[in-house]
Amino acid sequence: MRARFDANKEEQDTRKSQLLLADGCRQLWEKRHFKPFRFAMDPGGSSYDRERESRDDILDSTQWTLPEKEQFPYYFNRREQRKKELLQHWSKIEKDWDEQISSIQTKLPDEKTIQKNY
Repeated sequence: MRARFDANKEEQDTRKSQLLLADGCRQLWEKRHFKPFRFAMDPGGSSYDRERESRDDILDSTQWTLPEKEQFPYYFNRREQRKKELLQHWSKIEKDWDEQISSIQTKLPDEKTIQKNY
């Protein structure tokens, strides 16, 4: 294909150059591999546009031995602190959610608000 391109690179006739281009595209399509290789993270790959997140249990402190924990005390102390903060945060969210659900289920809307909506 490269030799054909080099032989016709000086072509001035646009119709002929369009035919040569179409023929080159057809030839490229015919000679392509039937199952092209794609890297997983490339467009069209199996993992394209996916966020890779590691599981939290990989970092869980129950899997680490005591000598390993002693090597990284700052990390493990900070991790335990973050876990406690996360659990407190979620308990607050659950509490607020439960309060909102209970208020929705027990409190009827006013007739004024119903008439405004319609």
